[in-house]
Amino acid sequence: MACFCATNLFLVSFGIFLWTGDAAGFCASVFETQQDHTLLGQVIQTVNVTDEFQCHRKCIGNSTCKSFNVHPPKINPMKNLKTCETNYQTRQTKPKQYKKKIGSSYHGSVEVSCVNIMETNSQKKSGRCQPGYSGKQCTAVKKGSSPDFPGVSCKDIRKSSNAQKNGDYWIDPKGIGLPFKVYCEMTTDGGGWLLVMNVITGSSHYNQLSVVTSYRGISDYHSNKMVITTSAMKELYRDLHFQQIRFHCRKHSVGRTFHVVTAANSSGNAVVQYFSGLTNVAPVSCGSYVRMEDDNSGLARRCSEWNHGKSGKWSRTGQDWNYSVQRLYNHAAWIVNLHHWDLVDRNPFECDDYGALPSSGDFWKVFVR
Repeated sequence: MACFCATNLFLVSFGIFLWTGDAAGFCASVFETQQDHTLLGQVIQTVNVTDEFQCHRKCIGNSTCKSFNVHPPKINPMKNLKTCETNYQTRQTKPKQYKKKIGSSYHGSVEVSCVNIMETNSQKKSGRCQPGYSGKQCTAVKKGSSPDFPGVSCKDIRKSSNAQKNGDYWIDPKGIGLPFKVYCEMTTDGGGWLLVMNVITGSSHYNQLSVVTSYRGISDYHSNKMVITTSAMKELYRDLHFQQIRFHCRKHSVGRTFHVVTAANSSGNAVVQYFSGLTNVAPVSCGSYVRMEDDNSGLARRCSEWNHGKSGKWSRTGQDWNYSVQRLYNHAAWIVNLHHWDLVDRNPFECDDYGALPSSGDFWKVFVR
């Protein structure tokens, strides 16, 4: 579908509103209209307007606006002022918040391609593209490629744009216009993995880790010494509701790789809940994870011996404060005096070993999806 710039044109056809304004500098903005409906709880701004045209202008003038509601006058109907609510989500992204409301109308953005051409006396005039499009021909911007068009998560970006390249992407888990850059792993096991912990040893070993206490701090992954607290994982879970955790470490001096993903079952979900701080009950290890192809660890093969060799559970037992805060990097998984995942305790930088010296390039990574 192509739309060409014109001045002050408004069309109504098949429930679709198309407005283009040369004065406003916009190429086009297309909205579907649903009468007697509204989208609840996603409001950016509330203003009084005379009609839907004004509300539409408010929306397309805000790069975070994805839809708007128009409500009939409540006080002094003689003034004929309606209530305009601009939203940062649509009924497609928040279907449970889309409700019937007699007298109101919902207008939601529809993604279309937009060609922006206007030529007079050999001089080409180009307007601005609607959100999600860029360039002279308003080609679609890939989700996550810029702070102006972030994804909700790495999984969302992978699904929406079929991104297959590992690297930096922009996400905005809350969808409130505060995006930040993260690392997404798009190749392993279908991709869509968000990196939340990243430690890589260099020529000199780290004496101090960079501790993330709020999940926006995962942008610090470039430091190669980033670990995340349980409280930050809880905050991230609240906004993303991720369903899997992937543990991946490699230690060259002992030739070991520990690489597992939590299983898509109740046991795997218990691991996610535990490391996200939603429960203090250490989850059972056996049956809770799936070994990845490159895993050659003794730890993954001997799940029944985890945690003091008999209990077969993830993490430390007891109520020690450090263990509850440092769950992902302080004995997340271990067999006593033999195979450990550990970065802070007596023998730091352990990956399926017990006290062997680390070497340059060893790594410990945790992803969520």
